[in-house]
Amino acid sequence: MTSTPLPSSVSAAPQPQAGFTRDASASPQPVTLPSMTERPLRWLFFYDCIYPESLGGVEHRNYELARELGRLGHEVVLSGWAEAPGEPHPNVRVEPVAKASRRYVARGRRSGLEALLLASQVRRIPLDGIDIVETANIPYMHLPMLARRCRRRRIPLLVTWHEHWGAYWKQHRPPGRFGPGLWRFFALCERLSLRFGTQAVAVSNLTADRVARVRGETVEVVPNGIPYERIRTLAAEAPAAAPPLVYAGRLIPEKRIDLLLDATARLAATETGRRLVTERGALLRIIGGGPAEDALRAHIERDNLADIVDFTGRLPENEDVWRAVAGADLAVQPSAREGFGLFPLEAMAAGVPVVHCRSPNSAVSELVRDGREGWSSAADAGELSRLLERLLGAPAEVAGASRAALERAAGYDWRQVADRVIETGTELVRRERA
Repeated sequence: MTSTPLPSSVSAAPQPQAGFTRDASASPQPVTLPSMTERPLRWLFFYDCIYPESLGGVEHRNYELARELGRLGHEVVLSGWAEAPGEPHPNVRVEPVAKASRRYVARGRRSGLEALLLASQVRRIPLDGIDIVETANIPYMHLPMLARRCRRRRIPLLVTWHEHWGAYWKQHRPPGRFGPGLWRFFALCERLSLRFGTQAVAVSNLTADRVARVRGETVEVVPNGIPYERIRTLAAEAPAAAPPLVYAGRLIPEKRIDLLLDATARLAATETGRRLVTERGALLRIIGGGPAEDALRAHIERDNLADIVDFTGRLPENEDVWRAVAGADLAVQPSAREGFGLFPLEAMAAGVPVVHCRSPNSAVSELVRDGREGWSSAADAGELSRLLERLLGAPAEVAGASRAALERAAGYDWRQVADRVIETGTELVRRERA
């Protein structure tokens, strides 16, 4: 992805440098760490949900980064909603601000009340002895109070932006009678939130460019990561005769799984599709759960797709997901909105090339370069089906993309991401102490 030029009054997008680069054609590379003669830092990651009690992308990032930082000798506190204190890894402890409970509305997202509740609990965050605080931009309302607490204690606050929606709020408006008119309010909350934090980073070029326009300064890209070697090891245990197509992730309307089901139904009517159903038992495996699950199961029943779609639901562990994904020939991500694209990256680490649908609100094209680690399609069932049919009949082309996917995914191992987080955090602490 080429960075969008910014107005002259706004800092340009970050230029290539040591570490992760703005050039989407290159994989992230290791960075040179600051001198480790300084004592290790004491970090606090604040977010409402904590893995594994909750399985979303932000909490997974926090958990894996905490593991790596702890391994390198730093001390890490994970603070948020959790049942009880704990020590999941060496040098890592969980410090709840409140007990966990089911805090999402029926559509699978926070309400404004829940965001306000989290903001009210910022006062409980244990900041004694902490050198640096990291938090996600969502759910926005915690940022003013957290920034104030950190400022009073002279603790730098690093805000990681996972997505920036802007006008997309109009499509993602809240449910209920007042939803159609509330999107402007939520878009305003997002815009106002951009002013908080000592420094902002983003997980993709797409989000970094959007944040930079409003914040008026350069925004670094520090992407999400994967446990590359663990995924590679588990990929060797993949089933031999799994369906050739796989989707894994949260089941919400924005993922456009209905579109994938329609494309799979068209594929099943082709000679290639009929042959693969005979050989592999089904064409598509869907892994995951979420608020759209019942509607998707009804779609499968209504269109008589049960013989070609293996709907596993949510699997118990990440390791189970990685094994299942590794058995496919192609991973398919039809989503309209992806702030990063963790499922495509995990598939690439398992040696599975990715087919994705283009969208102005998706950063998947930064990970999956068209014709190299995968392929892109319009969000059209007919075009997607034709592309899948062609690729499933071209094993040599898919094998080449598999090799490229493995090479690219290796650059996103959590150890390399942790190096960059340490570099950024150390510089922030140095500036604050100066």
